[in-house]
Amino acid sequence: MRLSRLFLVLCLGLVLCARPGFADTEVREERLLLPIHVGSHDEKLETLIVRPVSGTKFPIALIVNGSAAASPSKMHPEWLAHMAHDFAHRGFLAASIVWPGYGNSSGKFMNRAGSCAAPDVAMFLDAHGDELAAALTALRKRPDVDRSVALGVGISIGGASILDLGSRRGRPLTAAINISGGVYHYDKVGVPTPGCALFKADLIRNMARFGKDNPTPTLWFYAANDPYFGPDLAGRMVTAYRSRGGQADFVALAPFGSNGHRLFKQKASPLMAARIDAFLRRNHLPAMDDAALTPILSRLGPADRASAELYLENDAEKAMAMPETARGVYWHYGARSLDDARKQALAACRKATRQKCHIIAQNTHPADGWQQVVTGKP
Repeated sequence: MRLSRLFLVLCLGLVLCARPGFADTEVREERLLLPIHVGSHDEKLETLIVRPVSGTKFPIALIVNGSAAASPSKMHPEWLAHMAHDFAHRGFLAASIVWPGYGNSSGKFMNRAGSCAAPDVAMFLDAHGDELAAALTALRKRPDVDRSVALGVGISIGGASILDLGSRRGRPLTAAINISGGVYHYDKVGVPTPGCALFKADLIRNMARFGKDNPTPTLWFYAANDPYFGPDLAGRMVTAYRSRGGQADFVALAPFGSNGHRLFKQKASPLMAARIDAFLRRNHLPAMDDAALTPILSRLGPADRASAELYLENDAEKAMAMPETARGVYWHYGARSLDDARKQALAACRKATRQKCHIIAQNTHPADGWQQVVTGKP
């Protein structure tokens, strides 16, 4: 009898360890080492996959990070989990990967791009484009993906590398989103080498190369206070890309915080979310649909409605709460699970109002009983 009970406990433990982390009713997470074949060698990329629970086949959203030259071992795919969750809620199988040599990925990070006097930006970007192509090939082997549709989303060096991937023969990407993309030369980590005019010119030439006869739609975001790719350089890059036929929607954002290169942060989502969804809709790709929350917004007063509209622009997983009698909406966003978002929203509401609070919305759906809470009628 003891042996049977021990066996049951061990089996239960294995099931609990194997289940996807932070699962909720709409999307689920999966962590894996994605096997890729690049050139003559094999590597494994640490990967976080977030996909809808309902459905069988989903378009791919390949999401890749920027540089972490100072501490590559500390960068993991969860760094962009908020983006992966948002694209999963749009209907994608979102795969956030980290480069070889980063986090728990095998291999070494290729960090050669020439010098200021003799730049070779193509060597750097083509190598990373090869790694992204291999990752996309591996993802397309999954039975739960629609192999005909793939969106690339890249941050910093990831953004420039996604443009490299999107320019390749066969057009492997349906569309691409470049956030603060580029490569710069440095002698000290994180500090661009002063001058380096030839290096910048080489980066611009490569952007022209990526745009040559390329019909792939792309969306570019740059902030005015990006210390690496400021307005002048960003403008020259997109002009070069378009000059050879590349299709680029360019969004020049106002200064963001103290460092405009950090558009990958959750706080930047309201600046980009509506533009991303408009871009996806124009190109017949899955976009966020928050129409179900219109009835809630229509019944809120001006101040509460303004707050609720900001809720819409922020990342999943999110939830919104209201107190039983007082007015005011309280919400939490960017959680790793819907359950945690609910708890955080309720806690914020109770702390501010010292009343019993109720969830009225979760992600883009009204919660059961929201009418009674919003109208104050039983």
